[in-house]
Amino acid sequence: MSKVPLIRFVVFLVVIAVQATRLIAQPSTEINLIRNGDFESTRKNTFFSEYREDESCSPGSYVVTSNIAMNNPEMINPEYGDHTGGDGAFLVCNSDGYKGRKIWCSNAKVVPNARYEFTAYFCNVYALLPPKTSFSFEEGDAKGNDPELKVTIGTEVIALEKDIYHLFRWIKVTGTWYSGKNSTYAQICLENTNLSVNGNDMAIDDISFMYIETMPEGYKPPHRTLTLVDRYYVAPPDTVKKKTPLSAYGEFEYPDTVVDGVYVLHPKPWHPIIVDPEPVKVDSNIYERIALHSLSFDQTKAELKESAKAALDLVAQWMKRDEVVRIRFIGHTDNQGDPARNVKLSEERVSNVKKYLVDKGIAADRIETVGYGGAFPIADNSREDSRKLNRRVEMEILSK
Repeated sequence: MSKVPLIRFVVFLVVIAVQATRLIAQPSTEINLIRNGDFESTRKNTFFSEYREDESCSPGSYVVTSNIAMNNPEMINPEYGDHTGGDGAFLVCNSDGYKGRKIWCSNAKVVPNARYEFTAYFCNVYALLPPKTSFSFEEGDAKGNDPELKVTIGTEVIALEKDIYHLFRWIKVTGTWYSGKNSTYAQICLENTNLSVNGNDMAIDDISFMYIETMPEGYKPPHRTLTLVDRYYVAPPDTVKKKTPLSAYGEFEYPDTVVDGVYVLHPKPWHPIIVDPEPVKVDSNIYERIALHSLSFDQTKAELKESAKAALDLVAQWMKRDEVVRIRFIGHTDNQGDPARNVKLSEERVSNVKKYLVDKGIAADRIETVGYGGAFPIADNSREDSRKLNRRVEMEILSK
């Protein structure tokens, strides 16, 4: 064999070896890094908890079960069984009011400078307690307090979600996490931040933590946005209404030819002057504000996605069950394009949300809508992967 073909063959083997090494080193986007996230394994030590394990699921304890009603008669099973719709197992925690106690924690090996997605499902399972809200419900309704699930990785809160519906249906909580330059593992924990002693007990199932992608050098993650937003808006400091400068209306002639300190202004062609919005006043009739996780939109579009319709179906079922509750939908956009057009777009989005619920049988006078355009971003608008978080709808539960 001549030297040239031999060299080519050696180079070919080196290339194959390098590609194989890259494939081995690159994490899979299809592998769940959480062991026993569906709770089907009977092996111990697949997670740890600051609650004690107890078959009866008494206050301050947890149990892995496929039928919580058999373990504790004060609780009821999720409507369709475990999250995958069968008779599989799930974890149930009976909260006892102690702050900061973790229901479930697990460690996952990660690579530096990468994005990961966390997902889990939870729902209220307490069947006996009357409602603790200001709303009225039909006599005999099995409802409890609102379990509120907080997800942390290390000290960073990546998601926060509340079950306000009490329909014993699984609710998705999700969030993304950036590992940073030096991370080798992540400690993921779930906590119920509702400190009521009774009635906020929850089931948890199908926990996953998946690698998304390794980011380019110099990547900076967007500002963190939680699923459950602040109860009331607080306008950012740079959105306080200011006086419109005269330069917005025309150009000054220099020097001060009229008299000292007085300049001639040559007007520009008229156009609407966009000023920063005033801070939104706190509405004392608001009971709670919830970010509807699945109600996101494509850029410049107002049409509802299938994921949005699924979330609104849950809202419709809840509003049919509680016939006195009133809600307000708040539409937001990113900052791309004309500000006035963005306000109109945000109004179109919440109008479509309202129309969908009215078509489902909800009275139109129980639903208010408002659009704020891009005035209240919750994430960085400089990149599409974070800008899309600003194209959202939030829901306010109004007092009766």
